[in-house]
Amino acid sequence: MKKVEVNASTSYEVLIGSGLSAKIGEYLSALGRTGKVMIVSDTHVAPLYAEGVADELVYRGFEPSIFTFDAGEESKNLRTYTDLLNFLAEEGFTRTDTVLALGGGVVGDLAGFAAATYMRGIHFVNMPTSLLAAIDSSVGGKTAVDLPKGKNLVGAFYQPELVLFDTDFMKTLPYDEIRNGLGEGVKYAVLEGGEIFDILSSGLTSENLEDFIALSVDIKRRIVEADEKEGGLRKLLNLGHTVAHAVETLTEFVVPHGVAVAYGVRVMARLAYDRGELSEEEFYKIEELLLENDLALELNPVEELIPYFSADKKKAGDKLTLVTIAGIGDCRLTEVDIADVPTYFGVE
Repeated sequence: MKKVEVNASTSYEVLIGSGLSAKIGEYLSALGRTGKVMIVSDTHVAPLYAEGVADELVYRGFEPSIFTFDAGEESKNLRTYTDLLNFLAEEGFTRTDTVLALGGGVVGDLAGFAAATYMRGIHFVNMPTSLLAAIDSSVGGKTAVDLPKGKNLVGAFYQPELVLFDTDFMKTLPYDEIRNGLGEGVKYAVLEGGEIFDILSSGLTSENLEDFIALSVDIKRRIVEADEKEGGLRKLLNLGHTVAHAVETLTEFVVPHGVAVAYGVRVMARLAYDRGELSEEEFYKIEELLLENDLALELNPVEELIPYFSADKKKAGDKLTLVTIAGIGDCRLTEVDIADVPTYFGVE
């Protein structure tokens, strides 16, 4: 088992290993939690794991309830969020009780936002079941739902009290979901370089899985501890995301988030190379990394995406903050006037 300790406004552990889901009640008890637990899941994950988690909680003396919603980004909206809040109230949840997210990034975002706002905040534990959620969205405290105008426009920073990833969940993940997680992994590899870049360049295996997840989480830990509320440094974690969110909005979320992020990294690497900011050697290393992970994709051309950049949360006033690539392990924040974005991307 691997453990990463996050010391943000709330300190908590991220546990990574086989068989951990069967101990969730034990871990909650160790945190001093008692009483009711709302298991929040979706229609893909709940049939696989929700009853087993509920049984373990009952065995440990907890009173679990299960809230299930239709799987997919399109459900991460104010309507589902309100349904969850109403269900918490109907089941008599109080501030001493716990919301437990059991699912991928959509589940974690929605459940976390509900936990952050129900009764002005109740206990929150995240059990990611997807690779993408395990390495990225389950850690760091970002919670949100979407609006028709864009992703994650309503939310809060709210740290979990525990993140627990059972690597056995990987056994039921389809290939497309693993590939989706690797898209965020590519982001971390380019941000950090070094060991994580080497792991993904040679290919993810069962032998290096825990190391890969722990390395990803540790990169995010360091950045979140330095800048929890995204005042500056944390924006580096948005490498590839300006392009990715535009792709997701334009395609109505047909393109999964991690895949869109990998495409965003590819666009930014190509842009940096074309602008003379990234060496040819490192540009092709990034291309090889994408190829190794089946992520060397051509999606929407940049000229179609630029109109959507103005809805990006990294926009402040008339300026857009882009995460640019000066080298592997050397990414930077670059401010561009909104009016100059087409020129910056070489689109006239």
